[in-house]
Amino acid sequence: MRIPPALRGPLAVTVGVVVLLAASVIVGPRPVGPAEDPPAADAAADAAAGTAPTTVTPDRRDDTTPDTTPGTDPGTDPDAGTSDTAPDATPQAPPPALPARPTPLAVRIGAIAVDAPVVPVGLEDDGAMEIPERVAEVGWYDPDGLGVVPGTTGTAVLAGHVDSRTQGRGVLYDLRDLRTGDTIEVDLDDGTTQRWRITEIVQYPKVDLPLADIFTWAGPERLALITCGGEFDRTERSYTDNLVVYAEPLAPPST
Repeated sequence: MRIPPALRGPLAVTVGVVVLLAASVIVGPRPVGPAEDPPAADAAADAAAGTAPTTVTPDRRDDTTPDTTPGTDPGTDPDAGTSDTAPDATPQAPPPALPARPTPLAVRIGAIAVDAPVVPVGLEDDGAMEIPERVAEVGWYDPDGLGVVPGTTGTAVLAGHVDSRTQGRGVLYDLRDLRTGDTIEVDLDDGTTQRWRITEIVQYPKVDLPLADIFTWAGPERLALITCGGEFDRTERSYTDNLVVYAEPLAPPST
């Protein structure tokens, strides 16, 4: 999935949200993940095999670049000569450290016997969302450490390969067998486990993946799990679709 520049940061989301998870770009970003050869098992496996979700270009939370044009600083005269006055050597206080935030370590889906490690991923050089090379891993979209943490405002995006010609079936191969109401568990590195309920399962042509709706720092807490689907295009060596599973947090059981 290729993620449009406007979706690479929360600032862009505030000014004008363009997409949400897997391939969130208003202009129609490509599906997530690089194209791969299908498994060599048989024709059925070829049709089911797929590359990782299409790349997406999420909003980045970039700081505003300061204006360094000479003369823009009211206290600086670019034409002034060397001053005999010594510069102010008063040490400046370091910027406050960002608070630590939890990160996902594993995802489990009992209905399809998934128990996989989660690793942070960012963007490829071409603007596509990275997908873990190992099909047994799931990637968490976290460009520059600014991804949506599961359970916080916005959509946390997880994506992985459906299969690989050399590695076989991916951990998300059976994602298509899930149903609304099934649950997903996400373990965080702070020792907590979140429970999510699947609310919607949608298969999009990769060219129509709603990137702006998926890759977003705005809106209610939501989880999006993405992989490839549809037919395998042997010319493009890629699947035609992306399968997206949306989930909402489950309230903790009452005591």
